[in-house]
Amino acid sequence: MLISKRILARVLPSVLCLGLLASGVAQSNQTFSAANEPLSSGQALLMQGRIAEAEVELEKARSLSPNDCQLLMLLAKVKGRLGKSQEAIALFQRVAELRPKSAEAHLDLAIVYSDAGMLAQGLEETSKALALDPHLAPAQLNRARILDDLHREQEARAEFTTACRLLPNDSDCFFYWSFVERALSDFAKETIVLQRAVRLQPERTKAWVMLGRSLLAQARKQEAVAALRQALVLDPDSSEATYMLSRALAGSDPQEAKQMSEQFLALRQKNAALEHSKALGNQAYGAYTQQDWPTAIRLYKGALDSCGECEIQADLHKNLGLTLCHAGNVEEGASELHKALALNPNDSDVVKALAVLEQH
Repeated sequence: MLISKRILARVLPSVLCLGLLASGVAQSNQTFSAANEPLSSGQALLMQGRIAEAEVELEKARSLSPNDCQLLMLLAKVKGRLGKSQEAIALFQRVAELRPKSAEAHLDLAIVYSDAGMLAQGLEETSKALALDPHLAPAQLNRARILDDLHREQEARAEFTTACRLLPNDSDCFFYWSFVERALSDFAKETIVLQRAVRLQPERTKAWVMLGRSLLAQARKQEAVAALRQALVLDPDSSEATYMLSRALAGSDPQEAKQMSEQFLALRQKNAALEHSKALGNQAYGAYTQQDWPTAIRLYKGALDSCGECEIQADLHKNLGLTLCHAGNVEEGASELHKALALNPNDSDVVKALAVLEQH
């Protein structure tokens, strides 16, 4: 079953991960045709974490077995992992057509609709899934999350209550429930569900930060400080936790509060460098579209110098590599593309570009 990243308006970690894809491969090995060699190759690539390359092989496999639901579902999950939401939607739509009585097929389609911001369609498919299997807990959770995204908080609260009763050990269920209680300004209830979330998944930094914020809203400073310290143990670069901790300590420990404030300013400067890299990258892309290769190359290199090991490093290496290839510097361009692939093995654009270069 597809597990959603469901970012929408919130920055949340993706759980459509390699482990899920590898699990899907292991579970479906017995159902696929042994004669489908591209499928076997795609499965092997998935097990190695080479998702972009696996996509190419799975597309070949689909041409041999266009109505194999297990194959279509696996390819759809790969498409979703690569950010190709419309292609994933089309594949899950086909699976739902082939398996109209499958609650799981309708739920998979509902989740990918929701990921694409198509909330009305997601809610409709979730309702179909629950009509077929009223006890399908992930469908109950997905319905709750969609209602929350639609700002129907009272309905969402009721759905989360049911979902978390069905999924008492699911950290996600309690974590997402907390957004509803926050929207309803019920900070005491928000704290309770977040405490359950961090007990179930202690390494979840964002949950600790949100718990600290909730406790501060209730003037429970000592507990809030403990939660924020735990968030910083997990992620020392959390600017949100650093800022809130500096404010929480202002009355009780001015010296540490000052230290936290200085650390927060340093993190802001680091984030400013990232924003500068993004701005240079955008300027470079503008030059690229005008085929002004020297300017684009200069700007991409400047963005990389400013970026260091920032979160957009892989994209900058990729774009610089493609630009260098267009400018005729294929050797250096290929080197940059290999750097990009090392940082992000799932970038299908880089895989395809290197494949073209190897052919020539």
